[in-house]
Parts: sequence; structure tokens; C-alpha cells
Amino acid sequence: MILLVQNITEYETDLRAMITAFFMGEKLTVIHPEAIRDYSRDAFADWNFVFTALFDEAETKLRIEERGHVIFSAYTFGDYTDRKRFRNKLKLAIYKLLKEYTGRSLPWGSLTGMRPTKIATRGLSTGLEEDDLVDYYVRTYDTSEEKAALAVEVARRERRILNSVDPRRDYCLYIGIPFCPTRCVYCSFAAYPIMDYAGKIDDYLSALRTEIANISLMNHGRRLAAIYVGGGTPTSISAEQLDTLLTDIDYSFELTNLEEFTVEAGRPDSITPEKLRVMKSHGVNRISINPQSMNQETLHRIGRAHSPELIIKAFKEARKAGFDNINMDIIAGLPGERLGDMAHTLDEVLALEPESLTVHSLAVKRKAGLNENYEDYKDSINHDVDRMIDMATKRAKKAGLMPYYLYRQKNIAGNLENTGFAIPSLECRYNVLIMEERLDTFAAGAGAITRLLSLDENGDTMRVDRIENVRNVDEYISRIDEMLDRKAEGIANRTL
Repeated sequence: MILLVQNITEYETDLRAMITAFFMGEKLTVIHPEAIRDYSRDAFADWNFVFTALFDEAETKLRIEERGHVIFSAYTFGDYTDRKRFRNKLKLAIYKLLKEYTGRSLPWGSLTGMRPTKIATRGLSTGLEEDDLVDYYVRTYDTSEEKAALAVEVARRERRILNSVDPRRDYCLYIGIPFCPTRCVYCSFAAYPIMDYAGKIDDYLSALRTEIANISLMNHGRRLAAIYVGGGTPTSISAEQLDTLLTDIDYSFELTNLEEFTVEAGRPDSITPEKLRVMKSHGVNRISINPQSMNQETLHRIGRAHSPELIIKAFKEARKAGFDNINMDIIAGLPGERLGDMAHTLDEVLALEPESLTVHSLAVKRKAGLNENYEDYKDSINHDVDRMIDMATKRAKKAGLMPYYLYRQKNIAGNLENTGFAIPSLECRYNVLIMEERLDTFAAGAGAITRLLSLDENGDTMRVDRIENVRNVDEYISRIDEMLDRKAEGIANRTL
């Protein structure tokens, strides 16, 4: 356990992010300095260490204590009320203090945001050289040169897609199917066991039909840039129900010139030849088949009811059905896995020659079973994750798959990243556009989040408003009119 002492709360998120980056899964208690007097000296033995941040308009004092003794301390000079100037200085000081305390470096240094490529994207748009951008990451955030170069490489590849769209004219569509065969231990999405909701799926699809039709009307005259059907596992519903959903999409939108239509097939135990034929007949041109691991023990441990052999079979059936743009997801750092397990997964996956590979670093998400039962797993995770990611990056590139999008999550193993690799020209447009917040994303379904951009006169993003649908399936069905009203209000209040 870690005790965080702070005299203001304005930078609590940054303090938490840096501390948990070094100590994933550790419980963090936050108190005001005045509350210290309520603790006896003996009570401090309950904490692994105490991190104190005392903010002042001239300087901020940072220190780390163990059992009442100061081990490391530092000062950050500047006015903390000037958040724009002060925040990065503070994060770098916190990072360097924790780096000294632990004797460890983190590959992304003090950079904690979800989208580290945004810095490079802005820099490239203003004409900065790639070498200068790499140097900026290293100097400003103490990142490794490898991660800085990765961010710049991804930003460069994203530019082709970003430059191909117009944020006033174009938009993306996300449709959520929140059902799965089983729930994985690391999952925090709005996803429910398909067997428990079998009798409600038709009602859910009916509500979804209403929302999809309204999204089409809200965007009359605009161009649909990409569709992504995710979940959950969309292919957990029956072939007939999947046909109903895709027919509703056909009816509501003009798809003649749609470049990308993705369905997250995901779980191989939900894929059948009939469902593949249904998707193909409706113009779906990109799917994901996500093993996460090709090790049977791991699959059982994380709650997946399929075998590596079934993954291979599903992939070959998708090829037979005519799909020539298939993504596969894997996760580095799953409970019990070491470097050799990742090597085996990469061997098996890359032998199938997918067009894209998404490599995730395990994240301990707040609403996931992994977090709720972290004590049962903590000794078996976070081993060799940085080496796993490095291996996956090198192996993907050797197979001709280049990094094209990148994002990070809270409580991610090794403070690392999730990276998408693809054959050049077959990158997922939707992934790039949503990560860089380049277009509106209208989202339908339980737990789906619409993101609406407000633009300035030059077409640059000033603000992104999130409009969330309720997560509960029953409430989504009964409150569908409210979901439509939320979107209409959001449209009325933004600038386009």
C-alpha cells in the first residue's frame, strides 16, 4: 500500500498516474497533510512508502519516506496555478524521483497520456523534422529514443489517413453488440454473457435499429468514412440476428463508396461459416479474429472457452469465405505468461499471415475481474512485458507489418502501449481516426460513446464532447428515446 499526501488536489490524477506506472496494482490512499497527525508513527509501517507533494506558488516540494524517514526529495520551481506551464515540469520531477527511488526507468518516461502520437502529429503538421521530434520527446518527457521514434513513425503513417478526410463532411459509425460467450478476466467493457440474454437480443436489435436510423438522419448529406461493429463479441449473436443487424445498416446508410466496414469477430468460438457468409454478403471487408494467446493454459486461465486449434480453424474458414483483410489481437503480460509464451503466440499467429496484428500490453482495469481479484494474480503478471512488446514489434516488422496506430491506457503493464501493425495501405482507418479524434464518431448500442468535435474556423478540433449511452442492456432498450435526445442535444451544442 502507498500513502499519497498532498495539500491540493489539482494534480492528483498526474500523481496517481506516475506512482501507479511504477507500482501497478498497488492500493493508493490519499490524504491532506493535516490528516498526518491522526496517524501514529507505528501506523506508517502499514505503508510501503509515503509520497508527499506540497504545492506552493513559488516551488513544490516532493519527497518519499519509509517508516517516517525521508529517502529521496526534490523541488520543482514555478507557480503551480499556471497549469499549462507547470504540469509537464511536475510530472518529469515526479518521474525522476520515482526513477531514483526504484532504480527503474519507464520507456515512456513521464508521458502518461492516452495518445502519445498527438505530439508528433502536431509537430509534423508544422514542418518539424522527425529527428527533432524524437529529441523533443526525450528531452521533455525522458522517454527512451525507441519509444520516441515509434511515436513519430506512427504519426507519419497516420497522416495519409488523416489527410484523406474532411471533419466537416465525414464521420465514423460505431455499433456495439455487448454480448460475449464468456467474460475474460481482463475485460472492463460493457459485455454480458450471451446465454443470459438470449431472450432479449431481438429487442436489443430493435432498439439498435431505431438508433442507427436516427444517426443516419442526423448526418444527412455527410459521408460515412468507416463503420466498426464491436462489443462484446458481435458474432456471438446468431447468423440470422447478424443478418438483421447488417440489413438495418444497409437500409439506413449509403455504403456504395464506403472504404472500410469492420466487424469484430473476436472470439473464434463464435465464428461459423454461415456468419462469415452473412458478413461477406453485406460488404464487410475487414474482420478481427482475436486469440490474445496461443497457449492453452493461458486461454483457460483468462476465461476463454476455445483452443488454439479453433483459432487456426476460424482463421482458415475466414480466408475460405473470401476475407483478405484480417486483424488478430494478442496481449503481452497475461497471467502466467513469460517471454517464451509470447514467442510461441507470435510463431502461431504470424504463420497465418494476417494483414494486421494488434499488440496490447495487459491493463488492470478498474471494472475487470483481474482488478477485483488482483491479489490472486499479481505474482503471475507483469513479467518480461517490455521484452514481449519489443519482440512483437521486431517480429511484426519482419513480417511486413508496420506500426500505424498507438494508444495507452491507465494501469497498463510496464507503463507501455498498445500498437496496431498492418501491411501498408491496409491500416484500419477507424482506429486512426478515433485515436487522433479527427472525425465525429457516432456510436449506437449499450455502453457506446459518441464523440462529437467542435471545430474552429480552420477546421481544427477545439473540443471533443463525449455522449454516453447507458451500459445496462435492459435500460438501453427501455430508454432508447433518451439516447437519441442526448445526441440531438450534443449536436445542437457543438460548433462544426
